[in-house]
Amino acid sequence: MSTFADTYGPWAVVTGAGAGVGFAFTEELIERGVKVIMVDISGEVEHTADRFGENARTLVADVSDPGWMEAVDSATSNLEVGLAVANAGVSWTGRFLDMDARTRQRILDVNCRATADMASWALPAMIGRGRGGFVVTSSGSALAGTAGVGLYSATKAFGVNLVEAIGWEIRGSGVDTLAVVAPTMDTPAFRSSNADPGSMMMDATDPRTVVAGALDALGEGGRWLADEGLELAASVDRRERVDLMSKATTAMYPDTYKP
Repeated sequence: MSTFADTYGPWAVVTGAGAGVGFAFTEELIERGVKVIMVDISGEVEHTADRFGENARTLVADVSDPGWMEAVDSATSNLEVGLAVANAGVSWTGRFLDMDARTRQRILDVNCRATADMASWALPAMIGRGRGGFVVTSSGSALAGTAGVGLYSATKAFGVNLVEAIGWEIRGSGVDTLAVVAPTMDTPAFRSSNADPGSMMMDATDPRTVVAGALDALGEGGRWLADEGLELAASVDRRERVDLMSKATTAMYPDTYKP
């Protein structure tokens, strides 16, 4: 019986790996026997990786830079990459029309273009070997247009649709694709977002719980809903879902979302 590492190793590339969800992916993958190339915009990732010894390597890169995939290609030239995790993401809270052009472009570059570029880079070699996986970290806001995080919401839906489409196109290849529709998670980025804990319907989730479940579900492919609350939201009529999710999200950010 093949192990997780036999199918998705020996190396994985994880973006946004220096903290939060990306770090949780790194920890979980290493525990499952897969070594990780930790890609992050912050040079701190080099110190973070020290604890993993030879099981991790680092690459400091900004995935909004169109040349970042060339750096990844160079860093992995002598490695067999069996899993690629497009986890890096950028969000912004407020009314869409109040967002400046630079922020808008960065969200699109990181959440959409970099994800598509990573899939285009990673998948051909995996298909050639007949095994591997591609994972995108999405969000519950992908389930409906969500006010207060409108563009982020749209880009997270992009990730889900891309994964589903690619999965259909490469079906039978032995390569799995999964979009992780995640709840609010307890990460440094979330803790610094000025969200009002008192307005949240439930506490933020430990990212390791979500990541472990996602990797267990990788072989199923498609869209994976990380908890029962998301499954319930997905079952609601879409117009009502937009209203419910928009009200809940804007209520979380009373200092940054001004109707």
